Amino acid sequence: MVLESWGLLVVAFCLFDESAMRLPPPCDSHIYCTGELLHQVQMAKLFDDDKHFVDMKLKMNPDVILEAFRNLTSASPATDLTKKQLQLFVQAYFDAPGQEFEKWTPGDWHDHPRVLQRISDQQLRLWATELHALWKSLGRKIKLDVQSHPELYSQIYVPKPLIVPGGRFREYYYWDSYWIIRGLLLSEMSETAKGMIENFLYLIQRFDLIPNGGRVYYERRSQPPFLVLMMESYINATNDRTFLMQNIDLLDKEYEFWMRNRSVPVNMGRKTHHLNRYIVEAAGPRPESYSKDVDLVQSLTEVAQGDLWVELKTGAESGWDFSSRWFIDPSGENSGTLKDTKTKHILPVDLNSFLCKNERILASFHKKLGNSVKAKYYEDALNRRIDAVRDVFWDKTQRIWFDYNLISNRSNTAFYASNLAPIWAECFAEQEQGEMVDMMIRYLEDQQLLWYRNGIPTSLVASGEQWDYPNAWPPLQQIIIEGLAKSNSEIGQRIAFQQAQKWIHSNWVLYKKHQAMFEKYDVSGDGKPGGGGEYDVQVGFGWTNGVALQLLDQYGDHLTSGVDDRTCFSLLAVLPAGFLLSQFQ
Repeated sequence: MVLESWGLLVVAFCLFDESAMRLPPPCDSHIYCTGELLHQVQMAKLFDDDKHFVDMKLKMNPDVILEAFRNLTSASPATDLTKKQLQLFVQAYFDAPGQEFEKWTPGDWHDHPRVLQRISDQQLRLWATELHALWKSLGRKIKLDVQSHPELYSQIYVPKPLIVPGGRFREYYYWDSYWIIRGLLLSEMSETAKGMIENFLYLIQRFDLIPNGGRVYYERRSQPPFLVLMMESYINATNDRTFLMQNIDLLDKEYEFWMRNRSVPVNMGRKTHHLNRYIVEAAGPRPESYSKDVDLVQSLTEVAQGDLWVELKTGAESGWDFSSRWFIDPSGENSGTLKDTKTKHILPVDLNSFLCKNERILASFHKKLGNSVKAKYYEDALNRRIDAVRDVFWDKTQRIWFDYNLISNRSNTAFYASNLAPIWAECFAEQEQGEMVDMMIRYLEDQQLLWYRNGIPTSLVASGEQWDYPNAWPPLQQIIIEGLAKSNSEIGQRIAFQQAQKWIHSNWVLYKKHQAMFEKYDVSGDGKPGGGGEYDVQVGFGWTNGVALQLLDQYGDHLTSGVDDRTCFSLLAVLPAGFLLSQFQ
């Protein structure tokens, strides 16, 4: 069967002129990241998931494989290769994904961590026991051959064993690992957690950033900066001051990467603030989603194609790949479709909240280590950040924080769960906490977000993208719940428990039905696994397990498996009658 001709224009899209765009490809590999072989195999759609091909191991040196492909195409023009020819070529020169790992069971896993004893409900305790056991099935150790022969793998070598998310995500991912590590520490697996942190420190030394995930095609983009938060969680659990002292310079180095490469000045009145954004300056389609990226741009000019591919990689760096949150239509409004993705033109309130938390923790770390000058540096940065978050992100009308649109120079005022991140990060003046929490509660009520049966949706826009309605994601639930729970507001703490009860119940019900944990969940109707986006919902699932264990640890003496609709929806039982109105009149 002969492949359909994509036309000269589309071939030009895929064989992009990197020198003309003045951007490097996603990585230097002419098999995994760029070139005719990648283009032909991915556009032939030999596999249901483009990620499959770029995760395959090479059977021999890449130069040998590229020469063999040149010989094949010289005998038959590239556009005339049949799908069968390409299948036979891949079978001859590539091994199936997964060859980079060897079997490994975490040595610090044991049967009865204390977190299980804190769960009163017998069915939830049994479920938590099974979640605890899932760490063994998600454990991975990378073969030394990946270190010895990196040219044969797309896997980026790291020295310590680790826990992966699961499903198609067979390698480590950056921000996923924060919630995994939190779960591991509750499972009393501090050595495994420490090893994962050591891997990220190793990556900073090698790349000056932590890549999005453990593949070469991710190496020029990162993900939300959570390494400092991982270290804080580990230090709080172990008091390993020596480990902190040995690696504080690398924590500083990652912070410097974000400030040097991902910041932009914003003028607000007479003030100029320096805030952070996501931006990935690498050319071409994402290798792991190559055919989708090429198909998406067929109607665009060559310049527009290159711009959109940069925006898609930038969206992937955000962790929110993809969402209406990143759409900016030609009029500058926050609307459109995936083709309107303009992530680098948006200042994200959550990214700046994460860096606010980084600055607070780094100041504390340096103070603990006696580095008073460096502690003062981060305290000053934190104070500037708090001022900037108030001036740029705070909306006085709706009394909540919003992303800032650099094209229209105004807020994107749609609801996204990320709007609530400053409460969790405590990115405001200390004396403002009570007022901020009260206003957040009012916002949640105004948007009718507390009435969903299975958690708080990521957005209220049904775009078909996975970081939109009706999906709810574990890390966002945890951020909202923790932000409310640690406040001084009794009402906020009650709502936090209510949302924890909903989330745990929906996770548990679907676990009973499917014997699986999912990366995301649908908040509509009776509840089901999440959907939408570029791939089927994945099971495993590292951060879901970590968040569930955190909530079971925090509320285990009150959570119940027998929750019914009256418990889930009885906001009147949580809030005193007329409380919100009385607070905001």
